[in-house]
Amino acid sequence: MNLRTSIVLIIILLIFSSPGIVGSSPPQNQSHRVLFVCSDLEDVTLANSFGDNVDILYLGKDLPDDRSALSDILYLSKYDEIWIPDLNAQWTEGGRLSEREIETLAEYAQSGGVLVIGLNTYVQSWSRKLDDLLGVRVLRLENPAKDGEEWDIVFKGRVYPYNDTYHEAVIRPEGAKVIARYRNGNSAITLHRYGAGVAVLMTFNPVKAYVEGDHSFMGLYLEVSREALNERKNPPTISSTKKALIILKRVLLHPITLGLLVLILLEILAYFGLMPMGLTVFFAAPLIPFWGIVRRRKRCTGVLETVSIMRGVTLPELSEEVGEKVRRLKFCIALLKLKGKISILDISRLGEKDYLITLHSLEAEGVAAWAVEKYPRLMERIARHPGVTVLDLARSSNMPPYEVLQLIREMSRYGVVEIRKMPFDYEVYPTRSLSRWFEV
Repeated sequence: MNLRTSIVLIIILLIFSSPGIVGSSPPQNQSHRVLFVCSDLEDVTLANSFGDNVDILYLGKDLPDDRSALSDILYLSKYDEIWIPDLNAQWTEGGRLSEREIETLAEYAQSGGVLVIGLNTYVQSWSRKLDDLLGVRVLRLENPAKDGEEWDIVFKGRVYPYNDTYHEAVIRPEGAKVIARYRNGNSAITLHRYGAGVAVLMTFNPVKAYVEGDHSFMGLYLEVSREALNERKNPPTISSTKKALIILKRVLLHPITLGLLVLILLEILAYFGLMPMGLTVFFAAPLIPFWGIVRRRKRCTGVLETVSIMRGVTLPELSEEVGEKVRRLKFCIALLKLKGKISILDISRLGEKDYLITLHSLEAEGVAAWAVEKYPRLMERIARHPGVTVLDLARSSNMPPYEVLQLIREMSRYGVVEIRKMPFDYEVYPTRSLSRWFEV
């Protein structure tokens, strides 16, 4: 399997494993699905009493689900209704609804969804955008000290006794229609057409009204649900173009995809020789499967032939011999090294801040060939006078003894010379790789 095929398979896997992409349409046998966003056990109790096909997104601080779902239009569009009856910021992981979440909920309603908001969610997550979505304006909050009949709710002629101490919001409809009122005439439930969908506001606490109050409220909620579903124009619908753009954005911003894009960028930089030699070798490794194509390129064959002839050659020298800029040669050199054809030696400790290119397993010959060109008098004396001392070499080459010693030690590491310690000096002996250059 080549690199291109691997990348395509990884991206396909990301697309089909990302949440909200696969299965973004509800199953055919579930015509009415509801999502309850809950922050405590009382919210869950209401959700479980609502009926079949109810899913729960639990955001309580004790064991929260993934809250990012509230900003995922593909996930939300699976549901005909979304209820957020009592999102209490104090008990909710992440607190109040964010601006982005409210915008996504508005997009959901506009696409044909039914959104139901309760008192605490409305008050604690209030924003102008939320007011526009619900078609209301908040005027004040009521906090009666005692329960009475003033805030009991009237819907279609039936009275639902509400405990006044659970609080109420007084609002002014601005586009929303009032479908239930309190006995005192204030709006209890409003319904606002928003795009193809509907946004419903309950200005009381619908959770406490049912869980701690009167269970007859469930009948009210089901009636409101039916009326809202009848008011909407169509189920939540996301266009294929928008789905494709969301999926594309999600895939592109996925950490694995970002990693692949960065890798590709670094590969391009390495290919054009815009990275240091060491990094070029590192990033050339994934392209080893394409060696069969690369090795036939004139540039790479020219590099290998030149190194074979010269034995040891620096990057500038190689560039001059091949007739290519240094940066254009780096990638070929890296691939040749990875295939075991050549070696790349850092010769900064040999007195030149550069890389020496030699044939693989013939590094000693390459370094010797380069040293003969770089230090001809020094190398000739070593070759013709085996056992010459470092002090003698320093005098004959007009170099400081410590520099000569450092140079000789580095060359011994590559097998060009051998050094033997004496009481106050070192003896230097040539190896075959050096002495062959001075044979008649």
